Amino acid sequence: MSTEVIFLNQAQAELKTIAGIRYRSIAALWLRHWFAFIRFWKYAVAFMFVEPVVMMIGVGVGIGRLVPTVPGTEIPYPEFVAPGIIVGSAMFVPMVECSMGAYNRMENQLYDTQLTAPLSVLDLLIADISFGVTRAFISMVSITVIAVAFGWINEWTVVFVVLPVFLVAVLFAGVGFLFSSTAPHVNFVTLVFTVVGTPMFMFSGIFYPFEVLPSWAQTISNFIPLAPAVNLSRAFATNTMDASMVWDLLFLVGMIAVVLPLSYVLLRRKLIS
Repeated sequence: MSTEVIFLNQAQAELKTIAGIRYRSIAALWLRHWFAFIRFWKYAVAFMFVEPVVMMIGVGVGIGRLVPTVPGTEIPYPEFVAPGIIVGSAMFVPMVECSMGAYNRMENQLYDTQLTAPLSVLDLLIADISFGVTRAFISMVSITVIAVAFGWINEWTVVFVVLPVFLVAVLFAGVGFLFSSTAPHVNFVTLVFTVVGTPMFMFSGIFYPFEVLPSWAQTISNFIPLAPAVNLSRAFATNTMDASMVWDLLFLVGMIAVVLPLSYVLLRRKLIS
C-alpha cells in the first residue's frame, strides 16, 4: 500500500468524527469487547448473574421472613431491597471492567497497540465505559427478571430504574479508571473493591433505611455516591417519587462531571507518558 493511500485512509478516518470523537472506531472497540465477552461468557456469568441473584433471593426470602415490612414505610422488605441490589450490581460490574479489566489491557500493552490506529485516549475511554455500561444493563436485566418473577418489582415501573442504573454504571466505570490509571501494581487495583465498592454497597441504604443509623452516620451516608442512585431506583420501583429525587439526580450528574474528566486526564497521562 502506497504512502498516499495510507494518508488518505487516515484523513478519511479523521473526518468521521463528532466533536473530535471517532464514533466508528468506538463502535469497533465496543465490538471487540463484546466478542471477547461472548468468548469467555461462562466465567463472567457468576459475577454478573449468579452472585447478585443469589444475594437478592437469599436476602429477600430469608430476611424478608424475619422483617415482613420496613418500619416507617410499610414497604415489604423484599420490595425495599430489590431496587437497591439492582443498582449495587450496576456499580460493581462496570467498576470491574474498567479497573481490573483496564489494568490488564494496560499491562498487556493492548491500549498501546490500539493507539497506533487512528484512535485517541478519549476514544478508548468512551469505548471501555460504554461496554462497562452494557454489562451493567445485562446484569440488571437478569436480576430484574428474578425480582419481577417473585413479585418484588412491578414490571412497568421497573422501566424507570434504567436511569439510575445508567448513571451509576457511567460513574463507577470512571471510578474504575481512576484506580487502573494510577495503579503501580495489580494489588492496588483491588482496593477499588475493598475501599470503594464494599463500603458503598453496605452503607448506601440498600439493606436498611438511613433512619436506623446514628445522626452522624446518616449525614455521611447521604453523600455516598451510590446512595442517591438507591433512592432513585427505590422511588421508581415502589412508585414513591417526590421532589428529593431532583437532588439525587443532580448529585449523580455532578459526580459524573467530576470523575470522567479526571479519569481521562489520568488515563492519558498513563498511556502517553
